[in-house]
Amino acid sequence: MHAEAAWRISTGDGVTVALVDSGVQADADLTGPRLPAVDFTGYGSPETDDDQVTSHGTMMAALINGARGLPGLAPKATLLPLKAVMSRPRSQHGDSDAIRYAADHGAKVLNLSFGLPSSPDSWQEAVRYAVSKDVVVIAAAGNSGAYQSPLNYPAAYPGVLAVSATGPDGRLSTLSTWGPGLGLAAPGARMPLYSRGCTNSTAYFAVCATGDGGTSAAAAYTSAAAALLRSAHPDWDANRVIAHLRNTTRPPHGDTGKYGAGILAPDLALSTPEAATSTAP
Repeated sequence: MHAEAAWRISTGDGVTVALVDSGVQADADLTGPRLPAVDFTGYGSPETDDDQVTSHGTMMAALINGARGLPGLAPKATLLPLKAVMSRPRSQHGDSDAIRYAADHGAKVLNLSFGLPSSPDSWQEAVRYAVSKDVVVIAAAGNSGAYQSPLNYPAAYPGVLAVSATGPDGRLSTLSTWGPGLGLAAPGARMPLYSRGCTNSTAYFAVCATGDGGTSAAAAYTSAAAALLRSAHPDWDANRVIAHLRNTTRPPHGDTGKYGAGILAPDLALSTPEAATSTAP
C-alpha cells in the first residue's frame, strides 16, 4: 500500500475511528492514541477485555493505528473501541447502539469488520443514522468465498463502503466474498499481527498470520485509509471521501468485478488531486 509515501502527507491526526468489535485488550502493546472503551454487550464484562479468543478487535485496532512491531496504517488517528461483537450470543441491539454512539461521539470513520447474511432491522436503521451524520462507514464484505453468496450486512447497506480482501499474491483471497455492491478490495492476508489467540503462549501477544485473506483486516485497512484522507481534507464529506478512495485504486489482477473499483491505494488517494479523478459509480 506504499504506506511510507502516504505518511508523508497524512498520518490520520485529528480523526476518530470508531471500532465496533469484540473489544480491545487493555494490556495489549498497542501504540496509537485511544479513547476509553465502551461496552454495549449487556454481559457486564470489562470494557477493556477482548472477548474473542482470536483477539479480533485487538487485531483490527493494531491494523488501524498500530502495535509493537506493526505500524498501523493511520498511526495518529484516535481509536474509539466500542465493544459489541462477541463469540457469545450477540445482542444485535448492542451492535446498533454502538453504531449510533459512534455517530454521536465524534467518529469520522466507522469500522465494521463483522457481518451476517441477513439484515437485522436495528442494524439498518443504525447504519442509516451514521451515514446521515457524515460518518464514513466501512464494512467487511464477508468470508464466504463464493459469488453466489451475497455481500454480508452491514456491508450491503446503501452508503456503506463494502470491502473484499486480496491474498498474498495480490489476487482476490479464496475466502473473500464479492459481488454486486462491492466498493473496493484491500489487503487481508498474512499480515503479522499480535494476538493471544495465535499460540498456546501465556503471553497476550505472539506473532501470527491472518491466513488467506479475511475481509475483516481489509476493512480495517480501508478505514485507516479513510482516516488519512479525512485528516488531509477535513472539509470533505463522507461521500466525497468514499468516491476518492474508489477513484484512486490500483488496477486489480484478473476479473475486475471481484475487486469493486480496484485495490486500495492510500498513497494515490492522498497524492492525486480530486480534479484528476472522475466520480465513482
